Amino acid sequence: MRKFIKIILAIVIALVIIFAVFAALFFLDLSAYTMTSSQILTPTGTSVGKALVVYDPGLSANSKNVAEKVASDLQTQNYTVTLAGIKSSSAATTTGYTIIVAGGPIYAGSPTSSVKDFLNNLKPDAGTKVGVFGSGQGSTTLEDVAGIKDAVTALKSGDLQNAVIVKIGEKEDLNARAQDFVNQLVQ
Repeated sequence: MRKFIKIILAIVIALVIIFAVFAALFFLDLSAYTMTSSQILTPTGTSVGKALVVYDPGLSANSKNVAEKVASDLQTQNYTVTLAGIKSSSAATTTGYTIIVAGGPIYAGSPTSSVKDFLNNLKPDAGTKVGVFGSGQGSTTLEDVAGIKDAVTALKSGDLQNAVIVKIGEKEDLNARAQDFVNQLVQ
C-alpha cells in the first residue's frame, strides 16, 4: 500500500510539473500577442533613414527597456524610428526601412517563438541592416550570443547572415551595450 501511495504521489508531482511548464509557455507566448502598440520617434534634425525596432516584452520589462533604449539611440543618430510590439500592424510591414531590429527575452538559450517567427518571415529590402537582440538574466557570455546566432542562422531567411546579434544582460550597463549595438548597425 505504501509503495502504491508513493507511485501516485510521484505521478501527481510529475503532472504538476508538466502543467507548470505548459502554463509558462502559454503565458510567455500570450505576452507576445498582447504587444500590438507602436509609436514613431522623430529625430531632432534631418532624418537619415527609417528604422523599425520590434520587440517581444516577455514576462519582465527588460526586453521592452532594451528596445526603447535602442530606438532612442537610433533617434539620436537621426533616424525616424518605429518602435513596435512584435504583433503590431507596424511590425507586419518591413519594407522601406534602412535598419530593422528585432528582439526579446532569451529562454533556454534561444529567442522566443514570436521573435523567431518575425525573423523567419522577414524579407528586408536590399541594403537593409538587420539587428537581433536578446535580453536575459546576468552578464552576457559567449554561449549566450552563440545560442542566439544558432537560432537565427537556423531560420529559413537567408537575409540574416550578416545580422548584428547581441545579448544584453539585465545586470549590464544598458546604455553602453545599446549604444554599442546601434553603432554597429549604423556603420
